[in-house]
Amino acid sequence: MYPSLYIHIPFCRSKCFYCSFASFENKDELIAPYLDALKKEAALYRGQKVSTVYIGGGTPTYLAIACLKTLFSIINIDFVLGKDSEVTIEANPTAFDPKKIKCLADGGVNRVSLGVQSFSNKNLNWLGRSHCRGSAISIFKALRKAGFKNLNLDLIYSLPAQSEKDIKKDISELVSLDSEHVSLYALAVSGGSKLAERKVEPPLPERQARHYLLVTELLKKAGFLHYEVSNFAKQGFECRHNVNYWRGGDYIGLGAAAHSHLGGRRFWNVTGPETYIAALKTKESAKAGEEKLGEEGRFMETFLIGLRLTEGVDIRELGSRFNVKFTPEKEEQLNGFVREGLLIRDQNRIRASMSGMVVLDEICSRLI
Repeated sequence: MYPSLYIHIPFCRSKCFYCSFASFENKDELIAPYLDALKKEAALYRGQKVSTVYIGGGTPTYLAIACLKTLFSIINIDFVLGKDSEVTIEANPTAFDPKKIKCLADGGVNRVSLGVQSFSNKNLNWLGRSHCRGSAISIFKALRKAGFKNLNLDLIYSLPAQSEKDIKKDISELVSLDSEHVSLYALAVSGGSKLAERKVEPPLPERQARHYLLVTELLKKAGFLHYEVSNFAKQGFECRHNVNYWRGGDYIGLGAAAHSHLGGRRFWNVTGPETYIAALKTKESAKAGEEKLGEEGRFMETFLIGLRLTEGVDIRELGSRFNVKFTPEKEEQLNGFVREGLLIRDQNRIRASMSGMVVLDEICSRLI
């Protein structure tokens, strides 16, 4: 299988209060030189076939139409996509009009991930979002009218003051839009975010666990397949780009802070757009570091990431792929999680139970 391609666009109109990613506001003067730098980095892979493309951020749709056209030309000049390649772009309801939607379609985008986050204007304000409930719904309908048949909606739940009734209302509105895919994330307060600066505390883990089980059940009842810890899809609409990550596939990352993985070699770029632009002006790449993973490291990393998928991991296939097996000590540790009901072992396949999904980060940290 060919690698996936990720392109990072770090620019935003404003930074949301929960965001700790490599995204930056009030840097519009850097957009043109950033795209020039992207051209140079992409040229290193000219002719490379890729299976999927994901344009993330930041807010890629914050770019003006002329800049979006430049971005799409970089992809089409330097990479070879199949006729059925999945091409996703992240979008924000703010400053997203029909002309820009047409530009996405003309540029080859066939999947849009829309950052709704909440259908409550009060909660949107608390999260620092720049759009309102009505604009999110309007943009979703405009994307449908333009012919997009693969849409994802992002939603954040389990806010400190959010009740189960509030969560159910959000899920009900989300389901009514009938998207093909949903990504749901319990609120996390990460270092570097404005919520962290304000010393906001998310709900206690026990409460967030209840909320997780609630939203999962509601979406299953609505006909969504729960295929990954935080992701749900109608049949056949699982995000192929992300599934490639979770199955330990190769990927190429372009742009500031982007990571790549090719054949066990992992490397990553400098973080800020200024340093990224400067690096590609003076040298061939913006690489900040790299590491080579041995077969044992790749085996374990692929197993742990694969536990995020509800299908779990085929241990026999994984062992054959890397010519590695679990040590007796690791086998006993896994069996302990099985006895606790956190993991399920079905012949050669290991997967997380629903109770295991709730504490999957803790399980993985103990298995490392």
